[in-house]
Amino acid sequence: MKNKGFIKLYRSMLSKPEMTDLVNEQGAVGFGVYMMIVLYLSQCDDYEGAYTNGQLQSLADQARKSRAYIRHIIEDYGLFKIEGKRFHESFMNQYSHARTNRYAREEIEIDIEKENKEKGTKVPDMIGPSAYEMVTREGRRQGGHGEPVPWWAPPQRDVYMVWSLVADRWVPPAQIDAEAERQRHKEMKPADFMMKTAWEVLTEDEQTRIQDNAKRQ
Repeated sequence: MKNKGFIKLYRSMLSKPEMTDLVNEQGAVGFGVYMMIVLYLSQCDDYEGAYTNGQLQSLADQARKSRAYIRHIIEDYGLFKIEGKRFHESFMNQYSHARTNRYAREEIEIDIEKENKEKGTKVPDMIGPSAYEMVTREGRRQGGHGEPVPWWAPPQRDVYMVWSLVADRWVPPAQIDAEAERQRHKEMKPADFMMKTAWEVLTEDEQTRIQDNAKRQ
């Protein structure tokens, strides 16, 4: 369901021993961090993410937790499997690849795809590029540090920030995991970085809204 923007959960997942241990020790916060990590992995090729200090720090910043806490959630509850510098979720995937009638009845689909209107994608009220960014002669959007930026991203407001394709937001350079960013870039389409795509995808109302907001900047 990756391409359709869904992830699958199971109604009985909280009764699994691994998840029971997590919730008993970490409560809703721990479960929330677990889901945040799963959502990150759902965007990765083959559902495998980078297990590096940079990526752990990026997850820690999103969760407003320490890197050690993220590592604890990944390593100590049997919910994820680590293989070298990559890791993947070991709890839900085992049922995704071998679905039985029992688990099929338990499935809950959660849509993580951006809402579509008549056509196109729902985007922030303001998208770039800003004065810190540039658009190449071919129409590709780039951040102030030369990094690729998707057309739907909000404007760069800080010259020191860079766009993270993995986190889908502007972040400090120290949070960038170059390997994970390259992998994510490979997964995306060239049209994702072309500003003309916005006008091919967005509705007329959305185009007008963005143009009006751009004039107020």
